[in-house]
Amino acid sequence: MSPIGAKRRLMTCASSSELHIIKKLFTAFAVICMMLMVGCGQAEEQNDDDKPYIAVICKGAQHEFWKTVEQGAMDAGEEMDIRVTFEAPEDESQIDVQIEMMKKVIEEGADAIVLAPLDTERLNGVVEEAVSRGIPVLTLDSDITTSARVATIGTSNESAGAIAARNAADLMGGRGKVAIIVHVQDAQTAIERTKGFVDEIDSKYKGKIKIMDTTSCNGDPEIAKEQALDFLDKYPDLDCFYGTNEGAAVGIAAAVKERNLQGKILIIGFDSSDDEIAYLSEGIINGMMVQNPYNMGYLGVRNLKKVLDGKTIEQKIDTGVTYVNGDNLYDEDTQWLLYPLGKKSK
Repeated sequence: MSPIGAKRRLMTCASSSELHIIKKLFTAFAVICMMLMVGCGQAEEQNDDDKPYIAVICKGAQHEFWKTVEQGAMDAGEEMDIRVTFEAPEDESQIDVQIEMMKKVIEEGADAIVLAPLDTERLNGVVEEAVSRGIPVLTLDSDITTSARVATIGTSNESAGAIAARNAADLMGGRGKVAIIVHVQDAQTAIERTKGFVDEIDSKYKGKIKIMDTTSCNGDPEIAKEQALDFLDKYPDLDCFYGTNEGAAVGIAAAVKERNLQGKILIIGFDSSDDEIAYLSEGIINGMMVQNPYNMGYLGVRNLKKVLDGKTIEQKIDTGVTYVNGDNLYDEDTQWLLYPLGKKSK
């Protein structure tokens, strides 16, 4: 029986003096219940504050790649009873914004930080500041040049670039002309994916495959589209584009489709999104290097928790890369890699 039901039953059979006493007792009972509820709420808040706090700061939030990183990080936090936050600049050119985000979580008392740095040099100072305050920093996707960070996690980008080059060469029959559109010029991922591609071409296809031009789109598909259109005008005998991230690949594909050059101009992209997969299905994108962003976020948080627990972790953690084309697009393993969060309902 509820307290209110018990009160009504007692009141029907009590005298006025007894009724007065009963009212006082139930008033006291109600006050005690409220105090207990407030106390429980405060204890819950205190328990939440007692959890380790790991801040995840990425390069952007607009691409599905980063949304998948976020989901992996949040799932790891939930499994390990860790408070995890996620934030990122609006676009991948806002290095100063990312630096300010780092300063903010340092002042907020983060216990550890996962950082996907937008620049290999300019984030060094704020990372060193965090470490000097006892806050370990693990870099994700890209690395920085300071040795202060505890570890780095992500794709072996030079190797991935070399795989992209070999597949581009096979599609071109070992001869042709290529233009490259990178996402962020000074980001380590862009540097390494380009280097791996160019070095592979120079070592195995020198004099047969020529890199005509390289430019940067800051990860913006609209900019990449305009750059690709300019390259098509500038190099009418171009055979292939290489785009080093989702935004670059989608922009290139839009340009090729607009000029009705699918099947004539080859495209090797990087990452995956619904748009990229659609272009691959149409035969506009010929292949793409697919990373495992979910594992980056998930393993990033789990490894930092190990550091907080006083354990040693590997300095470099490779989350792998898979070349996806029309032949393996619908394989079970590929579908999980492309849709780790599940397909969106239409």
